[in-house]
Amino acid sequence: MAKDSKIVQRIEKLLSIRKEQDGEAQIVEAEQIVHAIEKIDSREAFTQVQKRIQKHKNRKRFLLILTRAAAIFSVPLLITSVLFFYKVRNQSTPDQFAMQQISNPPGVRSEIVLPDSSKVWLNAESSISYKIPFDFKSRDVKLVGEAFFEVKEDKHKPFQVESGNVNVTVLGTRFNCKAFPEDKEIEVVLAEGKVELNSVGSKKGKGIILNPGERAIINKVTNRTYISAGNIDKYIGWHEGKLIFEECPLPEVARQLERWFGVEVEIADTEILSCHISTTFENESLYQILTLLELASPIKTTLIPATFEKETQTKSREKVIITSKN
Repeated sequence: MAKDSKIVQRIEKLLSIRKEQDGEAQIVEAEQIVHAIEKIDSREAFTQVQKRIQKHKNRKRFLLILTRAAAIFSVPLLITSVLFFYKVRNQSTPDQFAMQQISNPPGVRSEIVLPDSSKVWLNAESSISYKIPFDFKSRDVKLVGEAFFEVKEDKHKPFQVESGNVNVTVLGTRFNCKAFPEDKEIEVVLAEGKVELNSVGSKKGKGIILNPGERAIINKVTNRTYISAGNIDKYIGWHEGKLIFEECPLPEVARQLERWFGVEVEIADTEILSCHISTTFENESLYQILTLLELASPIKTTLIPATFEKETQTKSREKVIITSKN
């Protein structure tokens, strides 16, 4: 009996090694093992083998049924998911979009690529906000400050810039929009294409049309629009790194330097307020510009470096003081 027990253990060991075989192969091998061992009750051993194989088959059958059931349930779930996604894609509620806002501090300019591949050059002290992705019927952008737009054409999705109380609607064009909160006017300058100007809330198609080379000035109070044509380089050159002054009053020059370099500019002498500047700067440093301004005009400039207060952990801005040479 002890010998029979050892043989049985050997058979069981062989069977455990061969669990990975399929059912028919296990049966064939088990029969060979049983017939090869005469001293063991072959019928009893074969019965035990069949029980183990049947148990394995039942397990595989259960897994197969479970897999089929999962497939049956997953089909309507997939259909429901597709319908839900389709429904979401075809609705345009604000909750389905993320708002992107980009702001530039004084002295910083940036180039932005919008979701439709249109490009925006955002000036200093300016911010822009828009949905990601754009709406399905239009491409809407809100602007505070100044930006130059290079809009990718899409006849089915007009591009609209809301700035102050003015909407600028385009299909594909290049234009500049300037609407700083402290300014009394909104300025739109068209380089290429065609744009339509409307008051916020008014219907499209009834606004003022601008043609290339035209500049529109909209009074924020009266909402009246003045259009002029001429050289527009001085209005749009900033996005290419150019500061173009053409008979520009000194206070406006000072304000542009503040935005451009993030400094504070003070005109100390009132007698030079009526001074006008005509010159062009391209990618010059603040020090170079101040030096050239002194050479080309009756002014003197003093640059005061920024300071850092350890107690308050604050840093002051650089300051430029403009005085008369006399």
